[in-house]
Amino acid sequence: MRCLIVLLVLSVAAPVYARATKDLAPPPPGATLPVLINQTLKPHNLQPGQPICAQLIQSVPVGANVYLPKGAKLKGHIVNVSNSSISILFDQLSWKGRAIPVHVRLLAAAGMMNVIDTEVSLSGPDRGTADRNDWTTRQVGGDQIFLQGGSGTVYDQYSQPVGYANYTGVYANPSTSGGLPRAMGPFSTTATGLHGFPELTIASEGGADSPITLASSKPNWQIRNGSALLLEVVH
Repeated sequence: MRCLIVLLVLSVAAPVYARATKDLAPPPPGATLPVLINQTLKPHNLQPGQPICAQLIQSVPVGANVYLPKGAKLKGHIVNVSNSSISILFDQLSWKGRAIPVHVRLLAAAGMMNVIDTEVSLSGPDRGTADRNDWTTRQVGGDQIFLQGGSGTVYDQYSQPVGYANYTGVYANPSTSGGLPRAMGPFSTTATGLHGFPELTIASEGGADSPITLASSKPNWQIRNGSALLLEVVH
């Protein structure tokens, strides 16, 4: 049955992305932006006003046949930072010298090791012997991806198909008829909260002109290079 579902997903999804155009088009409200932090954030090496940049982990659908390209940059700045918290405002997407404004809120975050774990086969012996295009992997939050030839279906904890994966990324199925798939990166389709940051909590998820704020129970907190954020576009 899963093989049949995989084939059906591929027959629908593959032609769409074969025709899709890469463009820095405004993402609609509700679109998700999975990004990778490309620097280690610590309280002693940051200051208010300091620029911060993250990159899209995968292609992000923003129209019927248009998507933001992997590697497009999400830019912002540090609003406040201390031993007990950090506030970040992301407000701009850029690619190839162009830039557009964007407002986002935080849905989920994953530490660097949690992100790496999503790229490891669940079958131990397969790690060194099988083609990674046929691996089964687990997303942050518990969803599993069953790949065949580099594409496949995403299943939730109840073994229900909730999305698909292909060479452009991992996607949650549209929530409404005619809606866009949501880009998930290393995250499960229902992922929320913080994963791999035991000392941090979400004080504010952000949104519009409000920064994302994380509070820390320890003064030596850090967000390591290679950590990921799942952000949702808001009005």
